[in-house]
Amino acid sequence: MTLNAYYNRFNPDKEYEKSLFLAGRGLQSAELNETQEYALSKIKGIGDAIFRDGDVITGSNCIIDRETGKVTLEGGKIYLRGAVRKVEKEEFVIPLSTTVRIGVYYVESTITELEDENLRDPAIGTRNYQEVGAARLKVSTIWGYQAEGLSPRFSEGEFYPIYNIENGVLIEHSPPPQANIVTTALARYDKEANGSYVVNGLEVMFLQKEEGEGGKKIFVINEGKAHVDGYEIELPHSIRVSFDEDPDIKSVESEPHTFQPNSQRVMELKVNDFPISEIKKVDITVQKTITVTHGSYSGAIDPIPDSAVLEIIQVKQGNVIYENSIDYKLNAGNVDWSLPGKEPAPGSSYQITYRCRTHVSPEDISEQGCKVKGAVDNSLVLIDYTWKMPRYDLITIDSKGVVRRIKGISHPWRPLMPRAPSGQLLLCYIHQTWKKGEGVKIVNNAIHAVPMNELEAMKKGINDLYALVAEERLRNDANSREPTTKKGVFVDSFFDDDMRDQGILQSAAIVNKELILPIDVTIADIDGGEKTYLLPYELEPVLEQLLQTKGEKINPYQAFDPVQAKVTMNKNIDHWTEVTTNWKSPVTRVFNVKETTELLSSTSYETEFMREATQNFEIEGFATGEKLKEVKFDGLSIQPIP
Repeated sequence: MTLNAYYNRFNPDKEYEKSLFLAGRGLQSAELNETQEYALSKIKGIGDAIFRDGDVITGSNCIIDRETGKVTLEGGKIYLRGAVRKVEKEEFVIPLSTTVRIGVYYVESTITELEDENLRDPAIGTRNYQEVGAARLKVSTIWGYQAEGLSPRFSEGEFYPIYNIENGVLIEHSPPPQANIVTTALARYDKEANGSYVVNGLEVMFLQKEEGEGGKKIFVINEGKAHVDGYEIELPHSIRVSFDEDPDIKSVESEPHTFQPNSQRVMELKVNDFPISEIKKVDITVQKTITVTHGSYSGAIDPIPDSAVLEIIQVKQGNVIYENSIDYKLNAGNVDWSLPGKEPAPGSSYQITYRCRTHVSPEDISEQGCKVKGAVDNSLVLIDYTWKMPRYDLITIDSKGVVRRIKGISHPWRPLMPRAPSGQLLLCYIHQTWKKGEGVKIVNNAIHAVPMNELEAMKKGINDLYALVAEERLRNDANSREPTTKKGVFVDSFFDDDMRDQGILQSAAIVNKELILPIDVTIADIDGGEKTYLLPYELEPVLEQLLQTKGEKINPYQAFDPVQAKVTMNKNIDHWTEVTTNWKSPVTRVFNVKETTELLSSTSYETEFMREATQNFEIEGFATGEKLKEVKFDGLSIQPIP
């Protein structure tokens, strides 16, 4: 309703502080209206410095039934446009498959005596009794909601959102009460000191993919709490979010393959890059045999009905086979009979076998390839297709609780991972391979707040680590400068012989970290030589053959060549172990029964010279009085001993 006689000249730009009423001058209705505006403007300035429009002061809780979508909003008080305003309890049903914002509608209306009779002057006994007075400005705050694709609940008034609903789950980003100036200061401090981080929860999991081509992928974000740009957001329940499956497509043209069919003459063709989005063309080489009618005159050119003819295999009429390049030739995809050789009679029919390129429809298309048949063995197969390139995507959340997906840059083998934009907290990154059976690889790499007890334990662990490093550095420094003495006392841990004086012959041995008396060892040649180190012994027969058989001369007349002499060499095997050291430890360690064998290092090399050893020979088979002219061994003359 519009008031015709209502005047209000309040203008904050003129910076009027208050109205000064002068005696003897008439009172203007506009001055009374301006006086009210002065007070309301000052109160609103103070309120806006502390609160924001839509801040919950008391009550006003939001309860959602996730099965039916029924929303129950309790009564309470909300700060709105410079005043704390009362809202009544309300119930309504919202959609559960989209984003819904619940808030209050601010509606102004003018009330006069026509709508409310109590606005007439109630002063009994006065001249103005029951006369018309001032009108009233009524402000109503009513619960309502707005959603994408749905008309608003009210057509009048201004909407102020308070709660955000994601797929039936309430997201609180400003729990009551909120003092705007204090919250802003704390948010600025938290952002500058800590940035954005997860307090607890908010893990992301892949749920499923919607059925059908181009279906959306559904993810679940667990309940939890986070600080984004200093403002706290909380998910009291897990929420579902869905994003379109929109891979970046790359085209491949004329990818070559060799046709190698199986026993059913079908080839399982697998492309180089997959998963396949679409197969556009498959080009193969086929061999055909058709009947062609020769032209009406000699030397005519007979057309072949197929295009892209590669070669003519055979031209035959009855039992006559025509020769290529002598009788005919392939000319622009036709059979040219202009050569001087023989040709079919004009108007007669003949058979031609040829190979040409053609397009075929692929069968049993999968994400890795398709089936192709009908091509010539070992011929070239060209395929044009598009495939889905891998990509890294991010899932983020902002200070209002809105979940977004940040698409990365696709690449055939090295996709680039994007960065979270300013004002959004990274929850996880998704490796999109688009392959069936592999699922979606999710890595939850959000920055988490570290509690004080964990920081204290981490601090103690770091201090212990520094102490160990310092102790190790002191030990290494002491060993490098004073390897054998510590504060004037000789120290040897008996690990090995490193700390012993290598210039003096040592008479003790170190075995198993113990200093013990040595064992002297003498190397003896047990296979020969002047001395023998075996105990006295007598030979005893182990196996005997006491029986004998009748003998007969094979060559009674001695008709044979002289038998060559028999030479027997008694091989002298040299068991030789040489230890070059100033200490008794290596030898003693071999004979110490307490030792646990552990090979630390080993060095072997070929000896430059062998030591001398006696080698015995036995030569027999000579006649009596026969003299030896010369005996040689390895090219050296030796003198035998009878």
